[in-house]
Amino acid sequence: MPDDDATAATDGGSSPHDAAQLPPVAAAFLIHFDQRVGYQIAWQRALPGIDLEGIVEFKSLPSGLHNVKEDLVYFVHEDYAGISAFVNSPAGVEDRNAHLVAVGVLVPLSYGRLGKAWLCAEKLRGLSELLAHDATKTELLQEFWEKHREDGKSASPDPQSLDQTPPAAHGHREVEESRQRRNRAFSDSTHFTDADNSLSSTHPALSLSKLLDLLGPLIFPLYRAALLRKRILLLTSAPVRQPCEYVYDLSIISSIPSSMTDLLSLGPESETLLRIRPLFTVGIHDIPLLGKEAAPAQKSGTTANAEHNIQGESIESRGWVACTTDDILSSKTQLYDLLVETPADNETGTKSQRWTRIRTSQGKTIKATQRDLRRYRSLKHEVSRLTTIRSNLYSDEPDGTDDEDDHENEDEDTALLPDSSEQKAARTADDAASTTGSDAAEKLVEPVTWSALAYSSFMWWASAGERDSVLVDEAELDQSLLSDLSFLTAHRPRPHSSASGASSAPAAGNPAAKAAMALIAYFHRLTTLMLETMAEIVDAADDGVGGGDEDAAAVAEVVAVSSEDIGRMGLDVWSEADRCFVKEMLKLYFGREAEVKGAGVECCGVRIA
Repeated sequence: MPDDDATAATDGGSSPHDAAQLPPVAAAFLIHFDQRVGYQIAWQRALPGIDLEGIVEFKSLPSGLHNVKEDLVYFVHEDYAGISAFVNSPAGVEDRNAHLVAVGVLVPLSYGRLGKAWLCAEKLRGLSELLAHDATKTELLQEFWEKHREDGKSASPDPQSLDQTPPAAHGHREVEESRQRRNRAFSDSTHFTDADNSLSSTHPALSLSKLLDLLGPLIFPLYRAALLRKRILLLTSAPVRQPCEYVYDLSIISSIPSSMTDLLSLGPESETLLRIRPLFTVGIHDIPLLGKEAAPAQKSGTTANAEHNIQGESIESRGWVACTTDDILSSKTQLYDLLVETPADNETGTKSQRWTRIRTSQGKTIKATQRDLRRYRSLKHEVSRLTTIRSNLYSDEPDGTDDEDDHENEDEDTALLPDSSEQKAARTADDAASTTGSDAAEKLVEPVTWSALAYSSFMWWASAGERDSVLVDEAELDQSLLSDLSFLTAHRPRPHSSASGASSAPAAGNPAAKAAMALIAYFHRLTTLMLETMAEIVDAADDGVGGGDEDAAAVAEVVAVSSEDIGRMGLDVWSEADRCFVKEMLKLYFGREAEVKGAGVECCGVRIA
């Protein structure tokens, strides 16, 4: 069965029956702006025990929202996911020329990361537009509440939901069984894409391809930070719908596939480690909450409330990912581990050379590795190819050219940060690469190390100019991760049109939906590859300890990881950052210290770093 949100991405079909599929609503509210007292709740309904006053008016209306015409805001409040549709409608001078209205709901998180709240988006948007013109029509809200309020029964997650709790860990298995599980996991990671359901038009996962464009190769170090369950804060500006969707996307791609959980040294109480928590929109009012999440075990000096691995060692699993429009949070460095600063004009296609920046709370800039850059180009090319196949498959026009011919002459130096507009073809981004690619590489990617340069130069000389075998192996590994992602487009029939002329499967032909499903499958495969390789290393170290020798067992607690092992994980053998990542992963998920040795070159007995 597919992992957590990989299939939840398919649980909200955009069919006419969506209204009947809305999640149970635990609270509903209307917020409007009063020029005397500011934002206030004008109407509310909630189940017993849910307090909205002084909470939803801040969470639903982040800073700067008054500068946009409309927005969709996601947030989390206790055990509930919130969604709010905001409208800024023209008004008279007495109302400061604007009616600012937000209509929102809370839904139980038992349905997943967002409780399927996105299925309420269109309904809430319609209500907010109506109430912006006439705030007295609260009977519409009452009707909505009575129709969709939670009945008190426990929620039953969709059997295909990506947020299902994975099975408990059972320790290590033999290496051969691990290889078999890897094959099963690779199958699981793409199984969800063949589901009958498809992404609804409001599903946040549809933004995954935009996230890939926004971050470029930086998506890989950010994904690895999420795997390490770091506290990740996205600093952005209104509107916040897309940043909230990016939060959701990061939580999906960094989840541990359910087929991998039996390899990990985790106790049953450590389920929170299997997926990073998305907090969506946070603001100044959330500073106390974020402060409590700052390494609770270390702050209290006890491990009583901490998560533990199977060896009983305390682990820090309080990772989260959120977005904010409040600049002041970026100065509260004790609250986060990584700060992601996105260019304010990333949606306008500006010509200025501005890129997303990732830095630690200590101010260190995080860059992608050279391996990430090559991997990004392969992934971007494959996603572009798959979405082209999907467009041709669902087009009413006959295919004019073969897809392979379309990409035969595609430039290898794809733009690191292509234009964010969905309407522009991949070739437009390729054209931009000639002028922006080198600048982006300098700003986003680690420079080639001297040792890597010396090695590649030597290999070129020793092989008479033939291609480096390491790069050949690397390309084959990347191809294995990208293989079979197109089987959906190859086997799905063209949807029939209804009597009204509408497609019976409108989301199925959506290139963004196809890209999202392919990207989720790809990152889950990459996670599987890394965890399987680490499990094999740990198993091999344990197998080398025999006879109950306590000294040998103590030595085995520190596992040795070679540069070849790093390469098998799909990581950069020359990168210090990737070596640190491997050490942290082994400690976090397997409870083992590691001695990680990267690649290097020796000249006259001197190692070139």
